[in-house]
Order: sequence, then structure tokens, then C-alpha cells
Amino acid sequence: MNTVVVISGGLTETLQAAPLIAGLAEAGADPVLVACPATAAGVARDLAGAGEVLPVAALSGRGRLLRLGRLWFELRRRRLDVAVVCSDSALVRATVYAAAVPRRLGCRGGVSDILFTDRVSCGPDQNRGLGWLELCRHLAGGGVAAAEAHFNPGAAATTVAEQLLLSNGVENGSRLLVAIAPGNGFSDTSVVAWSPERYAHLANRLASRHGAGVILVGDERDREAADAMRLDLASQTLDFCGELNLATTAALIARCDLLVAADTPLLHLAAAVGTPSVGLFGPTSGRSRAPAGREHRVVQAIPAGSGSASLERIRVDDVLAGIESAL
Repeated sequence: MNTVVVISGGLTETLQAAPLIAGLAEAGADPVLVACPATAAGVARDLAGAGEVLPVAALSGRGRLLRLGRLWFELRRRRLDVAVVCSDSALVRATVYAAAVPRRLGCRGGVSDILFTDRVSCGPDQNRGLGWLELCRHLAGGGVAAAEAHFNPGAAATTVAEQLLLSNGVENGSRLLVAIAPGNGFSDTSVVAWSPERYAHLANRLASRHGAGVILVGDERDREAADAMRLDLASQTLDFCGELNLATTAALIARCDLLVAADTPLLHLAAAVGTPSVGLFGPTSGRSRAPAGREHRVVQAIPAGSGSASLERIRVDDVLAGIESAL
């Protein structure tokens, strides 16, 4: 059965679809074609169950109907049997419909779900990754176990990560290692971050209470936040923000005992390499956007009045309690 998974959004959404991709490959015993935003194609290629990856720039969420023409053309010419759509976009759903894929699955929601042959109740308040996994169970008749995301950083990235830790005096398993992503964390869009001062105080508390080593991770946009943290850091911290590519960052996180981050793709990358996480959520919902599983804790800011919640309402003690419950 030729199956395509169509994902719109960015790196976070692509990683949230990883359990679905793994489950479909397991159920059908064939690699799955993955159509995803171009910015997430590199990661998608190394997800368990992914076969060919079709990068489509218009799937980033900023696409227009004409730019989705490439997606229509590629799906049409492959003569696929099934399309599993991980998108609420009416344009994306219409494009898959127009490509004449015989069976089209998606979550219920909005008038555009009439374009699906199979509409599945994913639950409006459910974790999005678990909701998309329901599409796999529906297609397989319920015979799919709780598939997990798995990302392989590769031997080269793993070797670099190990050498970085050893050269900085960190031996594997010798002490508690906590990775902190103080900024955007390779997100496709700008992320609302917690203040660098609070991250620094958190790192100091982890070092004093648990003897933890702290590693800062992120892309070049996070350099400013990492530099601001240094003003209040009292403990030794390894800072790799802006120095490593995504694969090496994943390999480094895999060597850590925990990751702390706001609503960034690194939360899901941690889940995909088997590292527990504590996610900080304010304007966005941790219930739907965080990695699924008991090993991944959510610290959700409480709104003040009728406005959206701010991360600044999350205290250091709140995050520390989430971390200590995860250890």
C-alpha cells in the first residue's frame, strides 16, 4: 500500500508526526512517503519508518494555493493509495483531494474535513501527536501499538557529541546532565522564551541541589539569550548555542538526562532520542503541543484575567518541581 503523510507547519509538527510515521511503516511493513515543510526535510529523512521525503516550501504554513501546486503534482504522479493528512489547513486538504488519492484520512474539524474519505475524532484538547497516531490506528483497524518517535542523529554527529563532552571533562554517566534551550531552539518561527535570568537561576539551583552539569543548546539566534544567562550563572555551564547543527545537537541531548525548553522543536527532538523533558508553555498549549508520555512534563503558565498566559508567570520553583518529579 503506497502511503503518504502530509504535514504542514514546521519542525515541531514534523516531529509530532513521527509516531504516526513509525506506526504506519510498522503496520504496512513499507517505508512511508513524507511530504513536509522544506525546513524539516533533513530531520524527516532520519525518522523511523520514513522512506522518501518530499520537501514542499508551501507546507510551512505560509504557502498559497498556487505554491501548493508542486504538492498536487507530486502526489498525482505517484498514484498513491492512501494520504494521511496532518494539517488543519483547508488549502492543504483541498490539494490532497485534488490529487485524487483514493483514500484520504484526517482529523475531524472544520468544513474542509468533508474532503476526507475517513474522518477521525482526534479530540480538540488531546495531545496532537497522539491524535495523529489515531489516524494510524484507524487505517490499521486498531492493531497498532503505541508507536514512539525515533530519530537517529547518525554516527558522525554522535561521535562529535561524545568528543565534545569528553574534551570538556564530562564523562558519560558520571553526573546528572541537564540541557537547557534558552531561546528559539531551531524553531521555524520566533518563540516566546522564558527570561535568561530565570534560566540562570534554575541552572544554579540544579547545580547546588543535584550537582548537575548544565549544557546550553540552540541555534545562532539563541546566542543573545545564552550570553545574558552568563551574567547570573554561578555554576560551570557548557555553552553550545549557535555552534552545532541540529543532528549534533540531537546527539548531545541524547547524552543528557533531561532537557528544559519552551515550546520549541527541541522538546520533540529530545523525545525522539529518548531523553525526558520539561516544557515551559505560556501563550501556547502544552496539552496539545508537548511531547506525549509521562516522562515529558509540562509547566503551563496560568493566564492573568482574560488575556493569554505569559511565561513570566512561571517561577523557577515551578520548573524545579517539574524537573525533580521527572528525575
